[in-house]
Amino acid sequence: MLTVTMKEQERPARSSAQSVVLRNVVKSYDGMTAVVKGIDLNVQAGEFLTILGPSGSGKTSLLMMLAGFEQPTSGEILLGGNDVSRLPPYKRNIGMVFQQYALFPHLTVAQNLAFPLEMRGWARDEIAGRVAWAMNLVRLKGLEERRPAQLSGGQQQRIAVARALIFDPELVLMDEPLGALDKQLREQMQEEFARIHRELKPTIIYVTHDQGEAISLSDRVAVFDGGRISQIAPPKDLYEKPESAFVATFIGETNRIPVRRASASLDTFQMADGRLVSAVAVGMGSSDDRGYLMVRPERLRRIAGREYLPNVLEAIVLEATYHGDNVRVRAGTITGDTELLYRISNDGNQPVPHVGEQVLLGWRTEDARAFPAS
Repeated sequence: MLTVTMKEQERPARSSAQSVVLRNVVKSYDGMTAVVKGIDLNVQAGEFLTILGPSGSGKTSLLMMLAGFEQPTSGEILLGGNDVSRLPPYKRNIGMVFQQYALFPHLTVAQNLAFPLEMRGWARDEIAGRVAWAMNLVRLKGLEERRPAQLSGGQQQRIAVARALIFDPELVLMDEPLGALDKQLREQMQEEFARIHRELKPTIIYVTHDQGEAISLSDRVAVFDGGRISQIAPPKDLYEKPESAFVATFIGETNRIPVRRASASLDTFQMADGRLVSAVAVGMGSSDDRGYLMVRPERLRRIAGREYLPNVLEAIVLEATYHGDNVRVRAGTITGDTELLYRISNDGNQPVPHVGEQVLLGWRTEDARAFPAS
């Protein structure tokens, strides 16, 4: 049993956060097909970076190379300026948090936390103080003598996080850490992760396919597609200023309207019914005649009275679905070639349209983006 004094409990954390640099990292398992295709990435010390992407996009393979469980086929991985590309996991000073916690079931909570310190040769009094610090960090003081089976899923995940941080790692890797929790616990743990990162500022690389986690937790998000980074940016820029149609459709919901270039103007397009609409053109070269105009549901507004918007479509309500804090409305254009989604805030100030009702929907030019069809 670990004996902890008040002085040891108050011992502050040390900061060992380091930068991470990837230079043209490639991974192939069969020597022919690359699952990670020439990744260049710079992660600042103390940054929370999330790798987001669909299954098979290469995000887990990249994480395994960072951890040392896999070696890159080519390229370099630098941690704190040192090349660790060929170092085994135990020589990298990296903390890891897995979806399934990976706690030792036969050890108490305190013993689980002490284990990585014992492996690193810490003194007994240092271990006791550090375990007390970690228990306070994750707000589970008093549960030191319980075993993992006596804890809830959320408590087990907190202990897993504490164990990853307890030895002052240079980098913390998190692989879908909230995937085994229900919605309410996931939201609570997201708040805990955010709080711990604010307090300690460790360098965290977090892998997930959950867009909500990525947007709420990260300093920056790297969206993976087909083994490459499609875009890397702060969450707000990623959501509001996507640089590709893939990112626009993968992050959140968006309306997708087929258009073609109307003139030499970069922001004017023509819908199938001949109506002219405007949007910010992204990646539309002079040879790109056809494309898609995309506008988020919350930026598509129902026009009432004399309100003016530069882009207006007549539509008929097809469905109105109650979602608690909002009503999700699906409408089809009068010509029947396009469906649109918009939301009405459930604040009691806006009437909910009925199915079959005709509405006017509009958007500002700067709230829509047009991408080439390719």
